[in-house]
Amino acid sequence: MENRAFTYIEVLLAVVILGLVLIPLLSQFYIGFQANITSELVTQAADLADDLIEEIKGRRFDENLFPDEPVNPNALGTDADENPSQRATFDDVDDYNGWQENPPQTVTGTVLGDFSLFSRSVTVDYVRLNSAKWEHSETSTYYKRIIVTVTHPEITRKTLETIVSLY
Repeated sequence: MENRAFTYIEVLLAVVILGLVLIPLLSQFYIGFQANITSELVTQAADLADDLIEEIKGRRFDENLFPDEPVNPNALGTDADENPSQRATFDDVDDYNGWQENPPQTVTGTVLGDFSLFSRSVTVDYVRLNSAKWEHSETSTYYKRIIVTVTHPEITRKTLETIVSLY
Protein backbone atom coordinates (compact mmCIF):
# COMPACT_ATOMS: atom_id res chain seq x y z
CA MET A 1 0.00 0.00 0.00
CA GLU A 2 1.30 3.37 -1.00
CA ASN A 3 1.52 6.10 1.67
CA ARG A 4 0.15 9.42 0.38
CA ALA A 5 0.78 11.55 3.47
CA PHE A 6 2.83 14.78 3.30
CA THR A 7 6.29 14.77 4.72
CA TYR A 8 7.52 17.51 7.01
CA ILE A 9 9.72 18.86 4.22
CA GLU A 10 6.77 19.16 1.86
CA VAL A 11 4.70 20.99 4.50
CA LEU A 12 7.60 23.29 5.33
CA LEU A 13 8.15 24.05 1.64
CA ALA A 14 4.43 24.82 1.19
CA VAL A 15 4.48 27.23 4.17
CA VAL A 16 7.57 29.03 2.82
CA ILE A 17 6.01 29.42 -0.64
CA LEU A 18 2.75 30.64 0.89
CA GLY A 19 4.67 33.16 3.02
CA LEU A 20 6.56 34.48 0.00
CA VAL A 21 3.29 34.97 -1.88
CA LEU A 22 1.42 36.58 1.03
CA ILE A 23 4.02 39.25 1.88
CA PRO A 24 3.49 41.26 -1.35
CA LEU A 25 -0.28 40.83 -1.07
CA LEU A 26 -0.33 42.12 2.51
CA SER A 27 1.78 45.12 1.54
CA GLN A 28 -0.85 45.99 -1.09
CA PHE A 29 -3.52 45.91 1.62
CA TYR A 30 -1.42 48.34 3.68
CA ILE A 31 -0.99 50.69 0.70
CA GLY A 32 -4.74 50.58 0.10
CA PHE A 33 -5.41 51.31 3.76
CA GLN A 34 -3.10 54.35 3.66
CA ALA A 35 -4.83 55.59 0.49
CA ASN A 36 -8.20 55.35 2.24
CA ILE A 37 -6.91 57.45 5.13
CA THR A 38 -5.57 60.08 2.72
CA SER A 39 -8.82 60.21 0.75
CA GLU A 40 -10.78 60.63 3.98
CA LEU A 41 -8.56 63.59 4.96
CA VAL A 42 -9.02 65.17 1.52
CA THR A 43 -12.80 64.75 1.81
CA GLN A 44 -12.80 66.31 5.28
CA ALA A 45 -10.71 69.23 4.01
CA ALA A 46 -13.13 69.81 1.14
CA ASP A 47 -16.09 69.67 3.53
CA LEU A 48 -14.45 72.17 5.90
CA ALA A 49 -13.76 74.55 3.00
CA ASP A 50 -17.29 74.18 1.62
CA ASP A 51 -18.83 74.76 5.06
CA LEU A 52 -16.98 78.06 5.50
CA ILE A 53 -17.64 79.21 1.93
CA GLU A 54 -21.37 78.61 2.35
CA GLU A 55 -21.31 80.62 5.59
CA ILE A 56 -19.57 83.51 3.82
CA LYS A 57 -21.93 83.39 0.84
CA GLY A 58 -24.81 83.83 3.30
CA ARG A 59 -23.52 87.29 4.24
CA ARG A 60 -24.29 90.56 2.45
CA PHE A 61 -22.10 91.55 -0.47
CA ASP A 62 -21.12 94.80 1.23
CA GLU A 63 -22.51 96.81 4.13
CA ASN A 64 -21.64 100.10 2.46
CA LEU A 65 -23.95 101.77 -0.03
CA PHE A 66 -21.91 100.29 -2.86
CA PRO A 67 -21.34 101.61 -5.50
CA ASP A 68 -22.32 105.10 -4.24
CA GLU A 69 -19.66 104.87 -1.53
CA PRO A 70 -16.71 103.22 -3.27
CA VAL A 71 -14.73 100.89 -1.06
CA ASN A 72 -10.97 100.85 -1.23
CA PRO A 73 -10.17 97.29 -2.41
CA ASN A 74 -7.08 97.30 -0.21
CA ALA A 75 -9.24 97.95 2.88
CA LEU A 76 -11.27 94.76 2.69
CA GLY A 77 -11.81 93.29 6.13
CA THR A 78 -13.64 93.99 9.34
CA ASP A 79 -15.10 97.39 10.14
CA ALA A 80 -14.98 99.29 13.44
CA ASP A 81 -18.19 97.69 14.74
CA GLU A 82 -16.89 94.14 14.16
CA ASN A 83 -14.47 92.09 16.22
CA PRO A 84 -11.82 90.62 13.87
CA SER A 85 -11.37 87.62 16.19
CA GLN A 86 -15.11 86.75 16.37
CA ARG A 87 -16.73 85.50 13.17
CA ALA A 88 -20.19 85.92 14.70
CA THR A 89 -19.79 89.72 14.33
CA PHE A 90 -19.05 89.54 10.59
CA ASP A 91 -21.94 90.92 8.53
CA ASP A 92 -20.59 91.09 4.99
CA VAL A 93 -18.39 89.03 2.69
CA ASP A 94 -15.21 91.08 2.93
CA ASP A 95 -15.13 90.85 6.75
CA TYR A 96 -13.67 87.38 6.25
CA ASN A 97 -10.65 88.67 4.33
CA GLY A 98 -7.56 87.49 6.21
CA TRP A 99 -9.55 85.21 8.56
CA GLN A 100 -7.52 82.27 9.88
CA GLU A 101 -8.37 79.59 12.38
CA ASN A 102 -6.58 76.60 13.78
CA PRO A 103 -8.35 74.35 14.61
CA PRO A 104 -11.59 74.97 12.67
CA GLN A 105 -14.51 76.33 14.67
CA THR A 106 -18.20 77.02 14.31
CA VAL A 107 -19.33 80.59 13.77
CA THR A 108 -19.82 80.94 17.53
CA GLY A 109 -16.25 79.84 18.26
CA THR A 110 -16.86 76.24 19.30
CA VAL A 111 -13.96 74.04 18.19
CA LEU A 112 -14.97 71.31 15.74
CA GLY A 113 -14.10 68.07 17.52
CA ASP A 114 -12.14 65.75 15.24
CA PHE A 115 -10.39 68.40 13.16
CA SER A 116 -7.61 69.57 15.48
CA LEU A 117 -4.85 69.16 12.85
CA PHE A 118 -6.72 71.17 10.19
CA SER A 119 -6.51 74.92 9.70
CA ARG A 120 -8.55 77.26 7.51
CA SER A 121 -7.82 80.66 5.99
CA VAL A 122 -9.84 83.04 3.81
CA THR A 123 -8.94 85.60 1.17
CA VAL A 124 -11.52 87.96 -0.34
CA ASP A 125 -10.80 90.34 -3.19
CA TYR A 126 -12.57 92.29 -5.90
CA VAL A 127 -12.39 90.66 -9.32
CA ARG A 128 -13.30 91.43 -12.87
CA LEU A 129 -13.87 89.19 -15.86
CA ASN A 130 -11.14 89.39 -18.48
CA SER A 131 -11.32 87.07 -21.50
CA ALA A 132 -13.37 84.43 -19.67
CA LYS A 133 -11.00 84.51 -16.71
CA TRP A 134 -11.55 86.13 -13.32
CA GLU A 135 -8.66 88.34 -12.25
CA HIS A 136 -7.91 90.59 -9.29
CA SER A 137 -9.18 94.17 -9.60
CA GLU A 138 -7.48 97.20 -8.07
CA THR A 139 -10.83 99.02 -8.05
CA SER A 140 -14.24 98.16 -6.60
CA THR A 141 -16.39 95.95 -8.82
CA TYR A 142 -19.71 94.17 -8.54
CA TYR A 143 -17.88 90.86 -7.97
CA LYS A 144 -15.84 89.44 -5.10
CA ARG A 145 -13.80 86.25 -5.10
CA ILE A 146 -13.77 84.14 -1.95
CA ILE A 147 -10.89 81.69 -1.54
CA VAL A 148 -10.91 79.26 1.38
CA THR A 149 -7.74 77.24 1.96
CA VAL A 150 -7.63 74.22 4.25
CA THR A 151 -4.35 72.67 5.37
CA HIS A 152 -3.42 69.47 7.20
CA PRO A 153 0.07 68.08 7.81
CA GLU A 154 -0.64 64.82 5.97
CA ILE A 155 -2.15 66.19 2.74
CA THR A 156 -1.43 69.01 0.32
CA ARG A 157 -3.47 72.13 0.97
CA LYS A 158 -6.95 72.21 -0.51
CA THR A 159 -8.44 75.39 -1.93
CA LEU A 160 -12.05 76.17 -2.75
CA GLU A 161 -12.91 79.32 -4.69
CA THR A 162 -16.17 81.01 -5.61
CA ILE A 163 -17.37 84.34 -7.01
CA VAL A 164 -20.21 86.32 -5.43
CA SER A 165 -21.90 89.33 -6.96
CA LEU A 166 -23.81 92.36 -5.79
CA TYR A 167 -26.80 91.33 -7.89
